[in-house]
Amino acid sequence: MPAEVNRPGVETALTVQHIKPQSQIDTNPLLISYLDAIVALTCQRDAHGLTASLLDSLCQHVQAKRFRLLAISSFNRNAGIDKINVQDVVLRDWLDPLSASIPIKHDEDLLACVRTKERVSRALPGKGGRRLILPIFDLSQVTAFLVIEEMRDVDSEEEVLARLLQIFSNQLHLLSRNELDGLTGLYNRQSFDERIKHLVLNAGHGDRRAHSSVAAQCNSLALFDIDHFKMVNDKFGHLYGDEVLVQFARLMSNVFRHQDMMFRYGGEEFALVLVGTSSESAVSKLDSFRKVLEAYNFPQIGCKTVSIGVTDISPGESVDTIINRADKALYYVKQNGRNQVSRYETLVAQGKLAPVRVATGDIELF
Repeated sequence: MPAEVNRPGVETALTVQHIKPQSQIDTNPLLISYLDAIVALTCQRDAHGLTASLLDSLCQHVQAKRFRLLAISSFNRNAGIDKINVQDVVLRDWLDPLSASIPIKHDEDLLACVRTKERVSRALPGKGGRRLILPIFDLSQVTAFLVIEEMRDVDSEEEVLARLLQIFSNQLHLLSRNELDGLTGLYNRQSFDERIKHLVLNAGHGDRRAHSSVAAQCNSLALFDIDHFKMVNDKFGHLYGDEVLVQFARLMSNVFRHQDMMFRYGGEEFALVLVGTSSESAVSKLDSFRKVLEAYNFPQIGCKTVSIGVTDISPGESVDTIINRADKALYYVKQNGRNQVSRYETLVAQGKLAPVRVATGDIELF
C-alpha cells in the first residue's frame, strides 16, 4: 500500500502555525544543563570515563564547594554491606585508590546514608549551604557515595541530582558487567588490555581519568597459572574445574587489597596489577598468596598450587613488553618446579633469563 501523502490545502493535525519558532520556546536552563550531563554520561564507554564525566558535569552545573565520590571498602570483600560489621567499613576516593582510608564510623552522615539507603541532606550553620550525601547502588547494595559539601540550598536541584545519580548507577552497572568475567566475577581479558594500557600511557601525567597517585608510584604486574589444571578437567570434569577457578578468584579477592586490579587473563591464567607496589616488594605478597592457595582444600579435588611471574610496570614501555616480561618469569617457574614466585628483574640479574628487547619500529603484537 503506498504511503499516504498530505496534499496542498488539506488540513492536518499539526500545522505550521502550531510550531513555535525556537526563540519562542520556553526553556529551563537547569533542565537543559542536566540533559547535557545525561548525554555526556551515556556516551562513555568505560567506568573511569563515566566517573570523570559525572564529576565534570557536577562542577559545571552545581554550585558547591567540593565534590567527592567515595567507594566503600570492607575487610570482607565477598559480603554485602548488610552482612558485615559496619565498624569495619572504610571509604576511599573513587578516583584515587591510594588515598588514605576514611573509617565510616567517624562520619555520622555517611553512617546514616548506608543504614537507611536514603540520601542525607543537612544544613551547615554559618556556611550558607548544605551537605548532601547520595548513595550509589549496585543492584540493591550501597557501594559508594557522592558527597557534596556546602551546596547551595536548592530543593528542586537536589531531586534532579538524585535522578542523575541513578542514571550514573545504571550506566555504571551496565559498563561493569561488560568488564567482568562471567564465571569468576573478576575483570576480564578485554578489561585487562584496556586498563593496563591506560595505566602505562598515563604514567606520570595528571589526567583526571587516570589515578594520578597510581601513575606516580611503582606498580607491578603478576601473571598466575594454576599448576596442572588440565588434570582437574580431565579427571573430575569441567564443572569441578570451574569451581576451582571460582574459588581461586575468591582467594585472590580475600588476600589482595581492594585497590589492586584482579583479572581472569584466560583459561586457568589470572593477572594482577599491584598498585603502588614495586615487583621487588610484591614478591613477598605474592608468595603469601601462594601459601594460602597451597593450604586450601578444594572439595573433591584436594590441594592445588600456582606458578607466578612478576615484573615492574614502567612508564614509557609498551604494554606487550611488560606482559612479555611477566610471562617470561612465569614460564621460568613452570620449567623449574612450579609452585613458586619469580621476579623477572631478579632472574635477568642472575643470568637465568635473557632481557626482553623490542626493536624500535617493530610491530608489536599480543
